[in-house]
Amino acid sequence: MRAVLSATLAKAEFIARLMPILGDDLKVVDGEPAIIAAVPEADALFLTDFLYTERVAAAVRAAAPRAKWLQLLTAGYDAAKQFGVPAGVTVTNMGDALAVPVATHAVMLLLALQRQLPAFMANHNRRVWDRSVGARATIPDQSTVAVIGFGHIGREIARLLRGFGARIIAVSRSGRPHALADESVPIDRLLDVLPRADAVMVAVPLDPSTERLIGPRELNACKRSAFLVNIARGSIVDGLALIEALMTGVIAGAALDVTDPEPLPKDHPLWGAPNLIMSPHFAGACGALGTQRMAAVAEDNLKRFLRGEALTNVVML
Repeated sequence: MRAVLSATLAKAEFIARLMPILGDDLKVVDGEPAIIAAVPEADALFLTDFLYTERVAAAVRAAAPRAKWLQLLTAGYDAAKQFGVPAGVTVTNMGDALAVPVATHAVMLLLALQRQLPAFMANHNRRVWDRSVGARATIPDQSTVAVIGFGHIGREIARLLRGFGARIIAVSRSGRPHALADESVPIDRLLDVLPRADAVMVAVPLDPSTERLIGPRELNACKRSAFLVNIARGSIVDGLALIEALMTGVIAGAALDVTDPEPLPKDHPLWGAPNLIMSPHFAGACGALGTQRMAAVAEDNLKRFLRGEALTNVVML
């Protein structure tokens, strides 16, 4: 069996886990041309999702039926969905390997908004001691939080916020009840949920049905005191509509770990939006713990593949 690895995060950890199993049959490459050149001889690909470009997808189709498995080294699989895989190629992702750090980051962002951190930091930079901002401070206890997307990350967000006393409304495609949700609603009823939510946590995968899911209509349906947190993909939230909502007080604040585009250009108006916190798409960062978890997922699936067993974290067949 031959495999190709191209990673932008935890590369050394992936090599350390996979090389002892595959030896010289693991080819480590960097960049699109090298990936494309290596694909024809590969039975399996270990790639970060954004490295699965349209050209790489075409190379995989040309290599079929040899290529049988695409292990994405990310939780997201936007590119794989967009560019597709040939019949017979199984696509797996990192599953819940980074659910805990991403959810922790999401909750941190919500707490920062509720506790008025942007106002405190602005006063800090001005060297102003102003306790009046405390009048606007809230906490998760007895609040209602809508978690849009109830997969690994959404469920972990719910678990953490329930510990703070929040009431959770799970918004998912199926609307199926879940033990971590006080209420479960299908995503086509989102507009019924938003007016009741004190906070909206976006954790849904990006696809054509969720592109610009949060736009002017949805933002205007929110409470004026509501906070929005997006740790999913930037284009799920209409950036221009969000700027308008923040400028006009339609919602109280927002926090983004993802933007559209990324990286955000220096002249983009989001930088100047009030009551907005942004982090540079690093919610999954948690040092060695995260990279070791990711590498362990890839190693476990490789062993399963070699034994002819069912793979874990299958997202596309």
